[in-house]
Amino acid sequence: MFRKLFAVVMAMALLPTVALAGHPAEDLVKRVTSEIIETLEKPQAKVDKKFVQTALERDVVPHIDFTLMTKLAVGKHWTTATAEQKKSLVAEFQDLLVNTYTRALNEYSGQSLEFLPFKPEEREDRAVVSSIFKDSGGVKFPVDYKLRNKDAWLIYDIEVENISLVLGYRSDFSSQIAKGGLDGLIRTLREKNGA
Repeated sequence: MFRKLFAVVMAMALLPTVALAGHPAEDLVKRVTSEIIETLEKPQAKVDKKFVQTALERDVVPHIDFTLMTKLAVGKHWTTATAEQKKSLVAEFQDLLVNTYTRALNEYSGQSLEFLPFKPEEREDRAVVSSIFKDSGGVKFPVDYKLRNKDAWLIYDIEVENISLVLGYRSDFSSQIAKGGLDGLIRTLREKNGA
């Protein structure tokens, strides 16, 4: 399931360049897409996996709210975490996602993503950029990028076929916390990132 989610997330980077003139959240997703596709078209992207990861860290990471994503994924346990634990959780979760996104980009094979017309949310500081993902076999399914505006528009969740990336991690994180507490979750994430 997570492999499919990450393939979808990174497929947004493979769209053709489009003119920007819509909602700022929609424009952000399309602009990031354009920047990543430029990177993927460079010869270094085919031979140097670190090149793609560096581009992700430069062009995508600044537009993701990893603190909110981590808070939502950790759930109720976030309130009991120390400041140091929160800092470590955010850093390790960010590394996990960047590593997974990098692998997904390196496995691209014909997927596409079409943005749907933007529909404003009731709250002006929230936005959902909706799209339809088409895999290399022609199967289509909905993908929604959720953003919030807190000084800037940032992505904080992605839903594929109405399944939240963040909530998907929550059950895994809760299981890890039940076994070894927040420090156990941090160790597990660190081990995954070191592999």
